[in-house]
Amino acid sequence: MKLDTWHCAGWSRELDAAPIGRKLLGHHVVLFRDENGTAHALGARCPHRGADLARGTVVDGCIQCPFHGWRFDGGGQCVRVPSQPERMKISSLARVPAYPLQERKGAVWIWMGDGETQSSEPPPDPVALRGRHARRLFFDPRLIDAPSANVLENFFDKAHVPFIHAGTFGSDQDPLVARQRVTIDADGRGLRAEDDPEAPWRVQPKVPGGVIGVLGRLFFGLRTPVAQHTRFAVDAGAQLYMQYPNDTFDLFLARMTPADEAHTWLFVESVRTRAPHVIGDWIQQRAIRKVFDEGARETSLILDPAPDGETPAVSVESDRLGLAARKLYERWIDGAAASGVVLPRRQSACPLAE
Repeated sequence: MKLDTWHCAGWSRELDAAPIGRKLLGHHVVLFRDENGTAHALGARCPHRGADLARGTVVDGCIQCPFHGWRFDGGGQCVRVPSQPERMKISSLARVPAYPLQERKGAVWIWMGDGETQSSEPPPDPVALRGRHARRLFFDPRLIDAPSANVLENFFDKAHVPFIHAGTFGSDQDPLVARQRVTIDADGRGLRAEDDPEAPWRVQPKVPGGVIGVLGRLFFGLRTPVAQHTRFAVDAGAQLYMQYPNDTFDLFLARMTPADEAHTWLFVESVRTRAPHVIGDWIQQRAIRKVFDEGARETSLILDPAPDGETPAVSVESDRLGLAARKLYERWIDGAAASGVVLPRRQSACPLAE
């Protein structure tokens, strides 16, 4: 496996106001729209004196460097150097990398590999609406102070919810975690999981308590789910699906793109058929923002990996799903490394304790 795949770089709406800068896979990138509304992604380091192009402006469809006013078109070539007459030829070396970019269903996908993109498309929209009206929400991107493998494993970690998210969805939740039945995709690049019907214990999901629960019941139509499952794919991210008694559903899509070895961009989108109105949007925005704030505390709790010979990491049954997703992700990273690509990887997964 190679790095030749699409990564989520942000939301389409982010590019509508001004250029944005983002560190992706160890590279500084500027995202902007030209005069026709077409989105572009370029390396953000100006080849003149290294200024950050993301802090510049869009002029005549080009990104203009804030330092000396050099302009770069959507292909990355410098087309204007204000300090010299326009008739003077500009060196072909005065350019920055240009990355293929696609917009799909409100998300912006970037290709930063060396392989061909023509036969490859960003992950398809996983939502099967069957003619029903759905509400899509794109939450503000978060830069998480943790390696991407850790962020991924945490997404599937149900055991931390009653303790970290006690102020939101963890209120009154049973700390007991049902054993997961994990099915690996045939291509080895993804998995699906749900509560194992043959598990020796069962756990009934509950509607959150507190203010979140009250608002959710009254204005958001929040009910106890009758079915739920999770998915993960190395090229599409993680998904959490919950279905309710009236055949409505919630689907959370989490795309994790490494910024560097120690930081990860988290892009979370919600698709719901429950409470598809602006009041529902307001409640969900506030709730998820608080969940993110609670989650920021998690990274501050984790110490650096122990030196060799000290207390080893130990996993239990509730870690099964997170470890399975992490294993697929790290196998993908290993494949990229074998092809000469450096990807963020820090702490390896630890096996379940017997």
